[in-house]
Amino acid sequence: MKLLLSMFLVLFLTTTSGAQSSLSLEECRQLALENNKSLQAAAYDLEAATLQAGSARKHFFPKIFAEGGYMRRNKQYQLFDGDMFLPVIPWEGIDQESGQFNPAIMEDPQFAPDILVINPETGQPFVDADGNPLFQQYAWLPEEEGKIGANDNYQIGMMLEQPIYMGGRIRSSHRMASAGERIARESKRLTEAEVIEKTDARFWQVVSMQEKLELTHTWLEMLDHFVEDLERLLEEGMVTQNQLLEAQVKRNEVRLKEMQASNGLRLSRMALAQITGLSLTDEFAVDPDFSPLRQNGELGEMVSMAMEKRPEIHMLKESTGIHLEKENIARSRMLPSVGLAGGYTYMNPNPYSGFSSEFGGDWHVGVSVRIPIYHFGEKRTQLAKSRVETKRSEVVLADAREKIELEVTQSLYNYQEAAARVEFAEMSLDQATENLRMTRDLFDEGRAATRDVLEAQALWQDAYQAHISAKNQQRVAYTELLKASGNLAEN
Repeated sequence: MKLLLSMFLVLFLTTTSGAQSSLSLEECRQLALENNKSLQAAAYDLEAATLQAGSARKHFFPKIFAEGGYMRRNKQYQLFDGDMFLPVIPWEGIDQESGQFNPAIMEDPQFAPDILVINPETGQPFVDADGNPLFQQYAWLPEEEGKIGANDNYQIGMMLEQPIYMGGRIRSSHRMASAGERIARESKRLTEAEVIEKTDARFWQVVSMQEKLELTHTWLEMLDHFVEDLERLLEEGMVTQNQLLEAQVKRNEVRLKEMQASNGLRLSRMALAQITGLSLTDEFAVDPDFSPLRQNGELGEMVSMAMEKRPEIHMLKESTGIHLEKENIARSRMLPSVGLAGGYTYMNPNPYSGFSSEFGGDWHVGVSVRIPIYHFGEKRTQLAKSRVETKRSEVVLADAREKIELEVTQSLYNYQEAAARVEFAEMSLDQATENLRMTRDLFDEGRAATRDVLEAQALWQDAYQAHISAKNQQRVAYTELLKASGNLAEN
């Protein structure tokens, strides 16, 4: 009987998965990362943020664009509101040095009679109703000749715009976009850690259910052999029918536990398959290998490591930086802005050739300066608002540091307690195993009752169950500790 009990224990310790495929923890993590929809969305967010940062960088360079247009006018422009009469001045009335009209000729008695209409009675020039003198000759400009432009108007051209000084807005916008890219990258890291944490929990649940199912198999086989022994002893008259029935009832209870464990394993395997992208009907086993950190020094440094590696800290730091840049942008709106613009434009009708029906063009270049003077305090209010938001982000960052420190400390204590619980469970299992061996020996010698053996087996099963649960808690606590310290995606 001692040999039989040893076989049962060895059978339990060496779990086999038959012909099923076996997945390691790293393989499950990789499958989960490849198939998780939230992580795919985070990857697209990162790609979009990277493109946005690239777009913001382009604002430092000039913009070149083409423009064109067509306009249909109903009327032409009319320069005169009626016929125009322009007085004719002889060349003697032009100052040869300046090229301008010389009014003195109007008083020169030699030329005045040839230019102006003189009243013979007074010797003075005749004047019109407005008091202007009348000239001898006029150039006639008909009203119809004062029409310019065409009904169909076309314009095409190339333009270049280059910001020279915008108060630092472009530089701040570029820094904000770069910070947004880094936030998206850290957000992706955070999503990866969350996916890995969920995958680990489901993976270790499958391992736990595998071990529990193997435990029930071993316990059931142990009871089968015990019932066979009791049946033989009943035939020999060494035990009563009631003792045999007691063992058979216990075996039926264990068969129910076996069914429950089998269903639990199937459900936990489906949950793992769902997060890893496998088919829910796949039959697979998992590798229960578990190698946690054991150096206390490494564990003791995890609080400081978390402050350096946690994505949340990096995201909040970048968020604070973004609010600082928003302050700079709000401040820049109170400063002058300078820009350079130039281009070449073609127009039809051609204004450079008498508005003829042809294309004519010219280049142009200019500098624009915009200086804000007064906006009823709007820009100062926006600056004050940005400063308040920056202070708020700093408070949120400080609060997050405290919470993360608490989270790491709690996770560290939980892991240490879980590791201690495994050690205690191992000692309890050793004691229960020894108790089962001694009780069975006493039963073989006739000094223990059937109920004593069944109780010893139940105690052994409870100890093994506690050992399995303790190991599962330790594995999950270790994953939580790695996540809290910012090392989960690196392990």
